[in-house]
This record gives sequence, C-alpha cells and structure tokens, in this order.
Amino acid sequence: MCGIAGWIGPPADIRHLQDMTGALQHRGPDGEGLRVLPLSDGSLAAFGHRRLSIIDISGGGQPMTSHDGRYTVVFNGEIYNYIELRDELLARGARFTTRSDTEVILEAWRLWKADCLPRFRGMFAFALHDNIDRTVVLARDHFGKKPLFIAERQTASGATLVFGSEIRALLAHPEVQAELDLDSLYQYLCWRYAPGPFTFFRGIRKLPPASYLVWKAGKTTTRQYWSAPEETARERKSCPDPVAAFLDVFDEAVKLRLRADVPLGAFLSGGLDSTAIVATLAHLGAPEIRTFSVGFRDDPASELPAAAEAARKIGTIHTPLELQPDDLAALLPKLSRHRAAPVAETADLPIYMMSKEAGKHVKVILSGEGSDEMFAGYPKHLVERYLGGLAGPGLLSVAGQALLAATSLPSFPNRRLRIAARAMREGRFEDRMVLWFGAVTRAEREQLWNGPGVFRALDERPFRPAPGSTPLRRILHFDQTSWLPDNLLERMDMMTMAASIEARTPFMDVKLAEFASTLPDRWRIGGRVTKRIVREALGPRLPKAVLHRPKNGFRMPVTEWFCGPLLEPARALLLGSDSISGSYLDRTTVGRLLSEHADRRRNHDKTLWALFALETFLREFF
Repeated sequence: MCGIAGWIGPPADIRHLQDMTGALQHRGPDGEGLRVLPLSDGSLAAFGHRRLSIIDISGGGQPMTSHDGRYTVVFNGEIYNYIELRDELLARGARFTTRSDTEVILEAWRLWKADCLPRFRGMFAFALHDNIDRTVVLARDHFGKKPLFIAERQTASGATLVFGSEIRALLAHPEVQAELDLDSLYQYLCWRYAPGPFTFFRGIRKLPPASYLVWKAGKTTTRQYWSAPEETARERKSCPDPVAAFLDVFDEAVKLRLRADVPLGAFLSGGLDSTAIVATLAHLGAPEIRTFSVGFRDDPASELPAAAEAARKIGTIHTPLELQPDDLAALLPKLSRHRAAPVAETADLPIYMMSKEAGKHVKVILSGEGSDEMFAGYPKHLVERYLGGLAGPGLLSVAGQALLAATSLPSFPNRRLRIAARAMREGRFEDRMVLWFGAVTRAEREQLWNGPGVFRALDERPFRPAPGSTPLRRILHFDQTSWLPDNLLERMDMMTMAASIEARTPFMDVKLAEFASTLPDRWRIGGRVTKRIVREALGPRLPKAVLHRPKNGFRMPVTEWFCGPLLEPARALLLGSDSISGSYLDRTTVGRLLSEHADRRRNHDKTLWALFALETFLREFF
C-alpha cells in the first residue's frame, strides 16, 4: 500500500516529482523512490513512489524494474493472490528476485499483457513502463478501491499526462492548476459526490475502475477489461448449496487478506459485517486478533457496548475509542484536503479518528465495506426489491397514493419511511437514486442553483443494467458502479491512508462479487431479511445478538449541530460576503434552509451538512 505520482511528456525538473511524492508522504511514510525513464520522441516517463511497507519489507522497494530491465512499475495496493500467480509464472519460466507482489505485476504483464488484469484479486493502481515498446500503461482495479487521478495538458513543449493517487499530488505539478469544475459542483448538490470520471477540478479526471490507459507516441487509449457482475447478463445456474458455496469463497477472501509481514487488525462495530469478518479471522485461526471501535460519549445509540461484547465473545484484543462529537467538525478542513472533495459523509470523521487509533497498533485493517452493496443490506434495497418495478405515480390506488403522500411529508416521524415514500413516487430510476442517496432532488436543486446553466450529461453506465435485470439487481448495479467507487471506496482509501494504514475489504473480493451476482434475489433479500445469504452462512459463527441487531452505522448528531453549535458558523460560512459557494447558490434559499432547520420546522441536516462541507472544501483549494 503506497502512493504513486508522476507524468509522461517532455523533460521537466525532477524537483517537481519530489514535490508530488512529498504531497503523498502520509500514504507512504516508510520510503520514497524516483525514476525517470525514456520514451519516444524525446519524451520521458517520471515515476514517483511513497511506500507503506506491508509485504517483503526489505525487498519490495519501488520503482521496481524487472530482472532484465525491460519493465518498471510504481504500484499502490495489494495483489492478494500474488503467491498463486507467482507459482504459475514460475512454472512458465518467469524469474523473480523478490518476494513482493509488485514483481508479480511485472512478470504477469510480460506473459499476459493486459490479460493479467482480470487475474488479479486485490486492489491496485499502477503505472508500468515498457522500455522496448516505449509505452506506459496506467491501470486500476476492478471496483476502483484504489484511486488514480489523471490530468492531460497541452503545453508549448508538448503534451503532458500527469497522474497520481491523490489530486494534491497532481496540483504539485506546475502544469496542473486548481480550477473549479462547475459541472461537478452542480451534480454534487444532488448526489453529494462528484460522479465519475470527473472530479471537482476542471481537467482532472479519474481513470475508471476496471480500466487501463496506454500511452504510446503521445497518444492515449483507454480500455475496460472487466464489467461489474450486475452489468453483464449471465445465465443463473441453480446452486445446490448456496450457503456452502458462499462460505468457500468468503473464507478464501478473508484468508487472502491475512497476507502481510506487519501486524493487522479489524474494525469492529458489533454489526453483522464487521463481526462476521472478525469471527472468520478466529475461525481461520488468526493469532492475536486486534479490533477497534468508535463511539460517542453519552450517546444511547453508541456502537461501543455492542462492539465490546462481540470482541469479548470472539476473544480479540479490543481497543474502543470514545469521541466527543462536537470536536469532530474541526477536522473538516484537514480531511477536505485529503479527499480533495467535500466531506459529505459525516462518517468520514470518526473513521479517520479510528484509523489514527488503529495506526498505533497495526498497519493493516480489515473492514466490512461493500457488504451492503454486494448482498443488499439497506432499506432502499428492500423497497426496490418489491416496489421498484411499480414505482411512479401509478404505483397504488387513490387511497394508497394518499397514504404515500402522508408518509412523504416532512413532518412524518419515521425518516426512512419518509425517504422511501418520496422515492417510490418517482417513476424515473435516476430520480429515485437521487432520493435514496443524495441531498436535494433535481427540482430542489434548480431552486438552489444560481450559477451557469450548461452541464455535462452523467455517465450512463451506472444507469444501464443488464437486459432483464430485476429492480434489486438494477440498484445494486448502481451501487457497484457509482456509489461505491466515487464515494464510499474513495472515502475509505483517503481516510485510512491519511492515518498511514491500509484498509482491506473482504466483502469486495472480485470472486465473491461474481458469486453474489449468480444468486437469485431471494438469497440477498428473503421476505424482510436483508443480506440473507450472509446471515445464514455466517450466523453459526456469530453471537446471536449480532444477527438481530438493527443497522446503525456512524450516526453523527448533525441535526442538533445545525440547531446549536454549527448554526452561526454555518450562516457565516455560507451567507458571508466571502462565501465561495455563494457565487453559485441562491443565498435566499440557503438562508431559508438554515432558518427552517433551526426553528425545527423541517429537517435539512443532510443538505446543510453537504453545503457546509462544500464551502469548507472550496476554501481549502480555491
């Protein structure tokens, strides 16, 4: 796990490369490497690397060059099945001088070229230079667990392509300036993140997940090497024992993620996903399991008691972290710099603090991220499973419509039912996704927006399911191609790497995801039971209370913040004369949202936090 940065193009001062890797020091505090490599037409490839030593501590330094000098790579991530691939490559004549997974990438590319990418089970972003073909390849893992940002610039001395694990590294290159992308700002108001491949910086984009870019003779081509399982129609074969099949793949996914030459642990909330991982570590015989949890002082819904009980029953060395939530908002500017985006998910704050605590004891952490998006764990999945095909104005009878309208009123007490009711009144899938995920509807955005009116179309891939997809599979496809890579996975990477630790996500193993896609809907949601296959397969390993514990997550007291300690700071930030977002948002509408919330006439906590995080981010970069 590391950070990579560099450029392809005309010769430039090597000190720029040092500046770029310097911006990534938190991602790799254990070492630094720089290399400048020849290309055609006098161009050069400058590769920089910051290392967090996890595997082959003494022999895995980068940039790494193959034994014959042909290939050089800088790599961020882990190839968990590197031992199996190494054995296969040795049998076919490959040579190795280290025990690292980095060298496996070099030899796999030599033998299979881009066909090696689907073979990797892991998380990765790498740049590879071929000294014979004089090409450079940039590649990213199947689901986009590891970020890779790109900027292409045309200068007087020629075309330059700049890349890096974080946007801050790109901004350290003199050809890349921080210019706000208004289209992404506009989309953010609905989605609370910038839908890929775009970012909040004009001209800086993400290499899409499951893709690789080839630079040759000044020209670039990008290809997709794999499709998310819910995107491709496939024959559903009946499995005689889905529970046993799930356990085989899941246990292997966890076992592969135990490969490390440094101490590792796991986040433990006491909920289903994290407890399943920790219980499986114990089942596999992992020695001295360390676990970490976070909760808030005087919070009746705190996860700390449940996590402590799960740790006691499984037998882990447990470290709880109790936070004062009112202190966390002060972290927002710092974490905005790490994300180079608004911290629109309040859970980023406790995740970062828990990562800092875990970093005192371990270098690798296992997390339950992705389980809900693979196996359908949210209320939205339950509703879409049964009502998604009927959504829209014609969903119910007149009486049913009246009931639906009542539950969608702002005053209706149950927040989840209110959101579900509003979503089910929308016939367009895209509009329902905004309601499930976002801050404001498209119509509300038009009231809020006061900027230019020319906008890009969204990437249609997340909205394009396989032919014959069920409503449940359609929303899971959106999860796996937009919500995860552009928001949750990016969040997990940035928050853990900001604390200089590596996060591994067994539920997002590519083989497990492919297995999940073959399951009939009833094995994801059976009746009212979410993640049915996970519960039935792993239930015997878990404390019984875990199976019946309601889904909680990191709940921050945002509703109260904007009625109390954050109300006046938010007014000053969003409505002051120096407000940057105020140049693009209707101040009257923003003021109304603040007043309605402060007077408890209507709860706008999600929208207000999104705007507060947006303005904080804008002030950090623009």
